Amino acid sequence: MSRVSAWLLVGAALALSGCPGRVPIVPPQMVTAEGLLEDVAVRRAATTSLKARARLRSGLAGVWAREAVVVRRPRDVRVDVLSPFGLALALGTNGHVLWAFPPDEGVRYEGPATPDNLSRFLGASVRVEDLVDILLGVPPVRELIGPPVLRRPDQDYYRIDLPHDEGVQALWFASDTLELERAEEWIADRLVLRVAFDDYRDAFPHAIDVAVPPTGVEANLRYVQVERNAVVDGSVFAPPPAPRALPIDSIHVDR
Repeated sequence: MSRVSAWLLVGAALALSGCPGRVPIVPPQMVTAEGLLEDVAVRRAATTSLKARARLRSGLAGVWAREAVVVRRPRDVRVDVLSPFGLALALGTNGHVLWAFPPDEGVRYEGPATPDNLSRFLGASVRVEDLVDILLGVPPVRELIGPPVLRRPDQDYYRIDLPHDEGVQALWFASDTLELERAEEWIADRLVLRVAFDDYRDAFPHAIDVAVPPTGVEANLRYVQVERNAVVDGSVFAPPPAPRALPIDSIHVDR
């Protein structure tokens, strides 16, 4: 049989079968919740720190901003928002203190690194550990109160529901590549957070989209240059010196 006719037969077979969006590489009977979760655990362990250049779009203006991002497990984060004239805002935490420093104001805002304080900047009440996981390209870790439940809502995805003491975390995997495409947090059947992962390179997502349905807040992060497992000095995450300090709840944040 010629190559052309063989491909015509393949095309006809797909047409007759309804043209599925994704053709599984791994037979469904071989896909297990344990196997998918193990892959996520391996990826989580593979990246413990990160230095990156990135672009971020958020808020009503929808303008892309340049950023320098530094992350280190378990609870260290620093994000420098850059303008054409230099540093516009530095935001960071060492896991205990959350601080924000707009150099032009000469003021450092600081307070406890609590979910409520983080929500001022993120629009979502998350723990520092959750933010670290998201920036490192994996879903936040949850302590389970029941077994994971694997199902296949449609031919394009596998979904694993992970029950925990606050609700359910749902992980969605592509049926063809088995890559994790998104993580959702559900509380009392209400979607409160969605994180989508895309543009995988070397098993690391370079596109991360965050949505908070209850508030309508959305953010799109695109890593441009990434150095994984970088050696990072802990002083990077310490509050920078400033002429004066004010409580973190006194800063005005436009989202």
